[in-house]
Amino acid sequence: MKSNIYLPLLLLCFLGASCEKNAPDEWLKDNIEIVGKLPVIASLSVVPPQTSRVPAGSSLQLDLRYWSDDPVDKINLYATVGTGARQAVSTSAYAKAYSAVSRTDSLLLPYQVPAGLASGTSIKLDVEVLNQNTLSRTSSVTLTVQ
Repeated sequence: MKSNIYLPLLLLCFLGASCEKNAPDEWLKDNIEIVGKLPVIASLSVVPPQTSRVPAGSSLQLDLRYWSDDPVDKINLYATVGTGARQAVSTSAYAKAYSAVSRTDSLLLPYQVPAGLASGTSIKLDVEVLNQNTLSRTSSVTLTVQ
């Protein structure tokens, strides 16, 4: 009869010893690395002319509105003309330009449309906001040559 009492107590001791308090939380804390937060691109538009059709050889600006909780490192502009390869156009260092109206940082990026392009040629402009934590966000605008 005594052995029947000790067996459940012995099993209870083994169960209690095998369980660690907060084991999943401790594992997660030991095996996760927080890199940071992604930047946010609120809008990307062409000014002037507020349209996607542009004449060859013209100058325009891209109006970028963005923000980030983590520090921004730089802003890259890339262009893909027609079926060509994507090429880097410019790199801008971060400069604080907070707009109270839009509640974002703003940046005007100049772009020169190549001269001599055939009418109907598409130009894809990619703007990349890169944080110091190496996380980035990209937004695109596609233009068509008149």
